[in-house]
Amino acid sequence: MTTNLEIYLIGLAVLFFLVITFLFLRKLSNSGKLKVKIEDVPESLNSEVFDNKNNQTSFDFDQNDEQELVILNLISMDRSMYDIDQIFGFLSNSGAVIKDNYFTFYDKDRIEKFRVINALKPGTFEKDTKTFAIAIVSDLNVVFDPLNTVKQMTEFAFNFSENFYATLCDQERMPVSKQMISHIESRAQDIARIKQLKKHKVDEDN
Repeated sequence: MTTNLEIYLIGLAVLFFLVITFLFLRKLSNSGKLKVKIEDVPESLNSEVFDNKNNQTSFDFDQNDEQELVILNLISMDRSMYDIDQIFGFLSNSGAVIKDNYFTFYDKDRIEKFRVINALKPGTFEKDTKTFAIAIVSDLNVVFDPLNTVKQMTEFAFNFSENFYATLCDQERMPVSKQMISHIESRAQDIARIKQLKKHKVDEDN
């Protein structure tokens, strides 16, 4: 017959097992959080070392005066420099073409969709370039399909971030949320509608 002492010992053993299991699972959980943690970019990185502003003014997409730029930054999570040979290989395999020391993605009609540049000064890629940040840029006013262009940009950005352990950020170097991507896509849809209305008006005038 089971005595009270045996019952207490069994209960104690079960409790001890549960505590050990809880601590083990919490350790695994914390470990997983570290892998997917998205950190704010330190203020020191928001300095003049980034060349997005200068590059925006130099992005002369078909000499368009009214630009609707979309800029996404991909910043190394641990601030280590990307392997430039791997960057070149990844971009080439993704279908990008190098032009004027930056990479360009074209549509089937050879119209430029978006560019990939070095986000650090001087903004170009060389064989000896050292950078921990790249930028993806498009002028939605000149692309054929603004919404599809944005979707291709974000798809490329997600693929890059997975392969190079990078944080996807906006043009202010703040981590991008799903809501922000939805906002950019809505903006692209609005631009597409405006382009269609303008085209329709021109057709009517002719």
